[in-house]
Amino acid sequence: MLANTMHTDSLSTIGVVVALSAEARVLTRVADKMIQGLSPKGRIVVRQSGIGLLAARRQAEYLAEISELLVSFGVSGGLHPALETGDLVLADRVLAWDPDLHELSQTQVLPVSFRADAGFIDYIAEKFQENTIHFYRGPILCSAKPISTAASKLVAHRMTGALAVDMESRAVCEVAAEAGLPFFCLRAVCDPADQTVADALLATVDKQGNPRIGYLLAHLARRPWLLRDMIRMASQFRQALIALERAWLLVGKQFLSAANARYAISPVRAGKQ
Repeated sequence: MLANTMHTDSLSTIGVVVALSAEARVLTRVADKMIQGLSPKGRIVVRQSGIGLLAARRQAEYLAEISELLVSFGVSGGLHPALETGDLVLADRVLAWDPDLHELSQTQVLPVSFRADAGFIDYIAEKFQENTIHFYRGPILCSAKPISTAASKLVAHRMTGALAVDMESRAVCEVAAEAGLPFFCLRAVCDPADQTVADALLATVDKQGNPRIGYLLAHLARRPWLLRDMIRMASQFRQALIALERAWLLVGKQFLSAANARYAISPVRAGKQ
């Protein structure tokens, strides 16, 4: 469990882990709106990790050496039936999930749980409420593998109560716990719980979220219906990013104002220091 005694006025460096380049670009756009006139006494450093636990851990470990707060930020898959595309999830807990273990088990296996910093969660929730930003507060699931079918999302939600799922937050909160740093997670739903994302569609992007053009063209030739699903997912992804941008513009502004911080985007990608 992480301590909740950290206050924004004591922060000098806030470390944010994102998986995808599009998520990092959201923070860059927000930064351009916020850094004017700020004193360079602090900073928010973003590390783009790529998809997955190992990649996220590498960047979180780097950030833990220079930061007073770690953040997991980005899009997610919806698990709770009420959540729609673009809905924000402010995670008060991160649950570790192993799909293979739970498929093999005949009984319910409770996931390992990591708590986000209660002080920061309360602070962000208050700011959202003051500015009429709609959000959900509750647990998020972190899975080593994609949970992409409507059936598997339903099972995961019923067994854990998690609102949404990603593939990086566990690594970030584990590193924060090991380093004795506060942590919070902010996600926006891309694909809701009742939507199945085809394996072929998942395979059309690489670990950085960039399109695999050759693979994409080959699959479109054999499966033209994939284009329809791609357009749908692209639209949903944009909706989620818009929600994240609005939320971070508010949250980041509060942190930056409190810390007199400047914003730094790191060009380093997964596996490279």
